[in-house]
Amino acid sequence: MGSIAALRLDRSRQAYHDHDLITALIEAEELLEAEPDNVDALEVLGDTELELGHGREAELVFTQLLDLNPDQPLYLTGQAIARFLHTDFEGSVQSGMKALETAPELPEAHAYVGLSLERLGRLDESDSHLDRATELSPDDWAAPPSIRDVPWSELLTRAMNQVPDSLQGFFERVPFVWQDLPDPNVLRSTDPPISPLVLAMYEGRPEAPGEETGLLPRSMRIFQGNARRFAGDMDRLAEDLAQALSSEAADWLGLPPPDIAQATQQDAAPATDAGSTQP
Repeated sequence: MGSIAALRLDRSRQAYHDHDLITALIEAEELLEAEPDNVDALEVLGDTELELGHGREAELVFTQLLDLNPDQPLYLTGQAIARFLHTDFEGSVQSGMKALETAPELPEAHAYVGLSLERLGRLDESDSHLDRATELSPDDWAAPPSIRDVPWSELLTRAMNQVPDSLQGFFERVPFVWQDLPDPNVLRSTDPPISPLVLAMYEGRPEAPGEETGLLPRSMRIFQGNARRFAGDMDRLAEDLAQALSSEAADWLGLPPPDIAQATQQDAAPATDAGSTQP
């Protein structure tokens, strides 16, 4: 690898670790234009696409990596995650199980096999793999609380307190419906599919541009099965749910999605003296 390529790879890796995913993506793609089979760049690109939730794109990358290094369990696990995100649950189980044949203690492989089996209704098998993921990596895959142990009303109140004032009126007229997991057919009704880990989703079809009938969603569904996975950190979960609800409302109204985290930071920031200068 030349010095320029090595520098670009370093920038891509550093951007990924800094969660500057767009820079990581651009640097890896530019390196791959010159070296299409650069394994290091493909690994960064695949991980970045997964972080961005781009299941289809990530699957293409991990499939290419598997062409270069067949049966590599980490690449099979990446493929399993990508297929899960793309709602190919059968394919995700297939890739994850193949990874576990040679690396039976990979927690991510167990986790995504379990999550995919859960979506397929194979709950006993799902529990076995999810429990194993928890045993292998309790920090990353902590067992979720039971549905009865999550304070759902408190969670919704905390989330709604973070929804922008401009969207509060929308929710006064839309009923909330609690549901375990989203319907895979609904997830696949868009291209690309909606993430299986979505926290909230409106029910109905928004007005077309130019229509002003005042139509509202039949309901706003909140998915308890997905929310339970993140209930160990209620502050983060409330923020994520607020972001999901706000994005759904904005999408229905034809508005850009608000950034809840940024708005929260701005609200919490102390006032500054306009006449002050930096030391």
